[in-house]
Formats: sequence, C-alpha cells, structure tokens
Amino acid sequence: MEFRKEVEVAKVLVGGKVEDSVVEIRYDPLTLQTSRIVKKSLSIKSEGFEEEIENTKSWCPFCNERIEEIAARDPEIMRGELWKKGEAILFSNIVPYSRYSLVLRLSDQHFLNLSEFTEKHFFDGFKLIQDYLGKLPEGKLYITIGMNYLKSAGSSIMHPHIQVVISESSTDYFARMDWSSLEFMESNGKDFWVALLEKERGGERYIGSTERTEWLAAFAPKGFFHFIGIPEERTFVDMSDDQLKGFASGIVKILKYYERKGLNAFNFAFFCADRLGEHFRTNFHIVARTPFGKFYWCDVFFSKVFHDESVTFFVPEDYARELKDIWNSL
Repeated sequence: MEFRKEVEVAKVLVGGKVEDSVVEIRYDPLTLQTSRIVKKSLSIKSEGFEEEIENTKSWCPFCNERIEEIAARDPEIMRGELWKKGEAILFSNIVPYSRYSLVLRLSDQHFLNLSEFTEKHFFDGFKLIQDYLGKLPEGKLYITIGMNYLKSAGSSIMHPHIQVVISESSTDYFARMDWSSLEFMESNGKDFWVALLEKERGGERYIGSTERTEWLAAFAPKGFFHFIGIPEERTFVDMSDDQLKGFASGIVKILKYYERKGLNAFNFAFFCADRLGEHFRTNFHIVARTPFGKFYWCDVFFSKVFHDESVTFFVPEDYARELKDIWNSL
C-alpha cells in the first residue's frame, strides 16, 4: 500500500508581490484515482435560509401530514406497506435508480441543524434497511446507502432522508473498488480496509473509534473534510446492533464537528460488502459540502464532471488533528 503524492508550485503575482501557491496531487491508495488539494484560505459562512425552510414545509412529501398518502410503495418485498421504526420510515423511491430503489425518511422534523441529528435517527434507519436487505432474492448485488443533505449537497427535498440503491450493475467507482480490492486481497492475503487500518492506526490521519468502528481522514479526499468509517463486522445485513450504533455514533460526532466549522450540508455513502465476497469490507465515506444559504455555490465543477478528479482546499492531516483533539467530547 502506497500513499503517493506529487507537489506542484505555482507562482502568482498578487499586489506587486510574487507568492508561491502549493498544489498537492494525491493518489487513492486503493484505486489510484487522483485528488487535488489546492491550499488556500476559504471563508465558510452560511447566510440564513429560514424562509426556505418554512416555504418547503408546505409541500414536503416526507412530512408526517403527507407521507402516508404520497409515499410510493414496494408491491413485492414490502407488500405495499410503509416500514417504520421510531421516526424512520422506509418506502420505494418514486423515481427509482435501480431494480431495488428506496427512500428512508429519517426524522419527523422537516429541517435539522447538523448538531440535532441523533444516533437513534441513524440507528433506526439502518435497522429498517437491514430488514429489507434480508428479504432480497439470491444473487450478486451492489448495495449502496447514501445521503444528500440540503441543496448544495444535491438534495431536491430538504427533509432529512437517505437513499438505498441496490442493483445488479455497479456504479463506476464501486466497480473500481471491487476489482481493486480483489487484486489487493490476492496479493496481500487480507482485505484492503484491514490493511489500511493497520497502517493508519495511531498516525496523523487516524481520528479514533466508536463501537466496533474506526475512523480516519481520507488520504486522497473526494470532497471537503472527507472521513472514512471502517467496521469490524464486514457485511451490512449481518451487522450487530453494536456495530450499527458504532456507525451512528461516528456520524453524529462528525456532523457536530462540521457544524462547529460553520458547515451545514453533506453527503455520505456506504459501499456494502454484502454479496461481494471476502475481499470486500463495507466502508463508509462522508464529506462536507459548501454551506447552503442564500448565496451558496457548487463545489463540483468540470474537474469532477469530466476529469473525475476531486478538488478540495483542506489538508486531511490538518483537519484530522483538529477532529481527533475533540473526538471524545462530541
């Protein structure tokens, strides 16, 4: 396993003075995809959007007064029912992305500040997803669980929700992870994520642990403040309650950290090992997005859309140190 990076230095004339601007190009240690770290200061500020919160409540399909009537049903596995646990509600995606495509409404509240998400929100949702996965027919499937929160993270609906996409065909990046981790297992006799933890544990990108889960900053980040959660238990459907609580607890800690940084939007994704074999381990990724507000801007541009290269302004070792120092207090 190699943590490879290259450095370029640009000279910029600013106000009559030549300044050096350092750019790091880092290679993902599993897939070798590149990320570009452009070191510069960035003002993080969210303008108020209280009016939009109130306006979107009037039509939100995930609010309690509408969800029973509007939510699409799964006529097969869920037999036309909505599955519920606590505030979580699982139902079919009315615009499906795959053969099995679900939406998980997380909370009764239409909007949550990041510090208001609780472990129970995520744990209850994860249990419903487990129940669904346990009823799927046999065969190879690619299972991903993802969340977009607020418009700057790509969400069209403000109400907190998760999407579950289960397909016989993998996404491009999932396929890269699948065959790259198979090659790694064949060469090293262990899965990549076990080896990654062995190398990173105690190092400058290692954050800490929650129940049965360890957390680190990604060496080659795919977005702002990119953290990875690696579980002790390999497949999502078979995870114990302790393992799911470990994920839920870590997510809540990271969201509190994001809010302290002035952030309010994020994406996360689980790449599940279910149906894929011993070379793959379920792994979790979360990134912050530019804060949503009246004047928000998109941080995904041509470099990602056409070159498939992420660009970020923050150094993983710096924010890993910052989060590690407060991890146990969150």
